[in-house]
Amino acid sequence: MSMDEAQKALNARVRKLSVVLGISIAFFIVEISIGFKTGALALIADAFHYLNDIVSYVIALVATLLSRKGSGPIGYTFAYRRAEIVGAFFNASFLIALALSIFLQSIERFINVEEVDHPLWVMIVGCCGLALNVVSILVVHEHSHDHQKSSFPDEPLDLELSRIKAAAASPSLRGSAAPLNVDHSQHHHAHQSEKEKKDTNRNLGLLGVLVHLLGDAINNIGVIIAAAIMWKTSSPHRFYADPAVSLIISLLIFLGAIPLARRSSRVLLEAAPKNINPELVREDLMTIPGVISIHELHLWHLTESDVLASFHVHVNVHDIEGWLPIEKELRSCFAAQGVTHVTISPEFDTVVDNTGTGGGRRGDGDICDPTCSVVPS
Repeated sequence: MSMDEAQKALNARVRKLSVVLGISIAFFIVEISIGFKTGALALIADAFHYLNDIVSYVIALVATLLSRKGSGPIGYTFAYRRAEIVGAFFNASFLIALALSIFLQSIERFINVEEVDHPLWVMIVGCCGLALNVVSILVVHEHSHDHQKSSFPDEPLDLELSRIKAAAASPSLRGSAAPLNVDHSQHHHAHQSEKEKKDTNRNLGLLGVLVHLLGDAINNIGVIIAAAIMWKTSSPHRFYADPAVSLIISLLIFLGAIPLARRSSRVLLEAAPKNINPELVREDLMTIPGVISIHELHLWHLTESDVLASFHVHVNVHDIEGWLPIEKELRSCFAAQGVTHVTISPEFDTVVDNTGTGGGRRGDGDICDPTCSVVPS
């Protein structure tokens, strides 16, 4: 994704969040007023859900604005790339706390049932809320489901591969490092299904907002049903509909918030992507000619779409010329896995003189770093 495209995508995200935030603030004022006027717990619970949404939307909006900055304070070498992930995690945390609060209030209302005044007002507010949520969902839904290309530019990898190819083709190196014939069709990444290869690169900031909106829409439907029961029936038990709907609302909030919390925390804890098995990656790398061992292999998410990797590789070559074709194949394997940035620490075999006569032999267990300083294994 070019810088212009990334900037346009971020600007669109800010506009969408701003629209949803404006709608939520306006409706919250109306709903909380009617909720306290009528005494409907379902309406009050939904209103405080909206208040929580407003806070969450502000977090998502601020996180998005921060993620647009190309650089952060001193020490923030990745700038604010994870700002939206942090926002999504707090978003989910607030939802879980809110759901617990509504759940406890619903239980209390079952014990001490209270009458609801003007159930028709409750129904009207529920219908208005549902309509506004549908509009907000349409605004956010398309963008949150776009599979964004990595915001961590691919250019460094492309330039690195170009450098490797250019170096391998240069007259000074030509003939000293023959290209490797690696059959990548036998690697595990070649046998992955399209579903496994296509990571769900949805924006977690907007995904958190979408979870809120879907939960709000379901809440509104519950409010409408409860209001209809209290309005149209004359049973003395009709007011149980209010805490019953509130209880269902709390459970639905739990169901939406917990997966979001798990997904965002997985990124924050730098777990490997679900569709990439580090052990299978290691097996693929070990099949490349010249590779002796792979160690300190790490795979993790920087953001939901940026996957990083780093590892040490011990190779049976003695210099940069022999290393270049191996490096090219190693990077190709990671590119096929969808890894956007790779840091490789090669360890070379070296020739040392242990006889004192000038003759050289391979040192037992000695390896060499890229600058060819001997590092005892």
